[in-house]
Amino acid sequence: MMINEQVPSWHQGELTIQKRVGTDKRMADIGPRFIRDFMPEQHRDYFANLSMIFIGYTARHSQSRASVLFGEPGFIHSPSDTSLVINTQNTMGDFIHQDLEVGDKVGLVGVEFDTKRRNRLNAVVADISQKNITINVLQSFGNCPKYIQDKTFKTNVAYGEFSTTTRSVLDATDKQLITQADTFFIASSFDDGEALRNRGVDMSHRGGEAGFVKVNEKGQLLVEEYYGNGFFNTIGNLLHNPIASLLFFDWQNGHLLQLIVSSEILWDDNGQTDSNEKTNSVRTLRFTPLKLDILHNGLAYLQRD
Repeated sequence: MMINEQVPSWHQGELTIQKRVGTDKRMADIGPRFIRDFMPEQHRDYFANLSMIFIGYTARHSQSRASVLFGEPGFIHSPSDTSLVINTQNTMGDFIHQDLEVGDKVGLVGVEFDTKRRNRLNAVVADISQKNITINVLQSFGNCPKYIQDKTFKTNVAYGEFSTTTRSVLDATDKQLITQADTFFIASSFDDGEALRNRGVDMSHRGGEAGFVKVNEKGQLLVEEYYGNGFFNTIGNLLHNPIASLLFFDWQNGHLLQLIVSSEILWDDNGQTDSNEKTNSVRTLRFTPLKLDILHNGLAYLQRD
């Protein structure tokens, strides 16, 4: 798959949000310096030491999907500064090779919850085998440790005894998991058909104190947009493609909640936010669940007490 090398760091959606909040001039300078088309040596070593990596991809060329891949440290290796090879034999159970094809774009983020390190990749699938997927780097960049909640893990002995429950609305247990969460991940995408490095799927981490995600009376999720790096990758995607995938974790029992949602960006400065949905943020993301899967025993690791 040919990728145009001479493109700006940002796509139209990201630029629109950056201009609205006044960071566009700063980002025009930061983008080319901060977003690389290769991985520095420390990023290559970082990915190789992970025991889990979070991935966003487009399932069967339809909607974005958020998932997580597991393995012992070393299940990811980097044969060059522009490629990663990921062993997918020990994965969550929902992630199947039939969902991916060579040429598909994926977003990945690695998070070390104990050290609060976080690095991201946007990439394209270069090869698929029964054991591995090989991806080539499109965009590589680090993320600040802000909002990463400290966690340490132990092995989940029930991992692999997969079963899935599917429904269209949140029940009381789902709402409790979401409103008590201090971490979730979101897969979003921007694709206008152009073969450019700044198109494709983003996988992004969101974190905060337990309760930072709220659920309103309609069963919609409300998330304050905290101040971050100013890139607006996710919001820029959602501006043009509101369908996204969210991943929440039951770290105590080993289950996951995977949501397909429709998204809205609520700006407090123009009165879009309902009085019952007021937050302390100038932006709130409102997610309406379209489909949810509870992936039982889908976490290879549990959080230590």
